[in-house]
Amino acid sequence: MGAVGSKDVVIAALGASAALAGFVLVFLGVVLTGLSSFPPETVRLVRRRYLRMAAISVAAFLISLMTVALGVVWLAYGQSSGVYHLMIWLFFVQLGLVFVVGVVTTLQAVGV
Repeated sequence: MGAVGSKDVVIAALGASAALAGFVLVFLGVVLTGLSSFPPETVRLVRRRYLRMAAISVAAFLISLMTVALGVVWLAYGQSSGVYHLMIWLFFVQLGLVFVVGVVTTLQAVGV
C-alpha cells in the first residue's frame, strides 16, 4: 500500500472542513440561544462567557471557510505547496477550535 496522494488529502480535508463548518453553526446556535435566554440585567460575567464562546465559534467557522476555499484554490489553480501546507495547518487549527467549542458548549448546556 503506497502513500496517500496530496490530492486525496486535500479532498478529504475540504470535505471534513465543510462538515465541521455545519457543526460549528449548530454550536453557535446553542450558544446564542443560551445568551438570549438571559434578561438584560444579567451579570456581565455570565454574558461575557457566552459572548466569548460565540466569538470562538465564529472564528472556527471562518477558519472552516478559509480551509474550504484554499482546498478549492489548490485543486483548481495548480498544486502550490504553500497553499497545501497552509490548508493542512488551518485544518488542524480548525479541529482544535471545534473540539474546544464542542466541549465548552456542551458543558455550558448541561450546566457544569
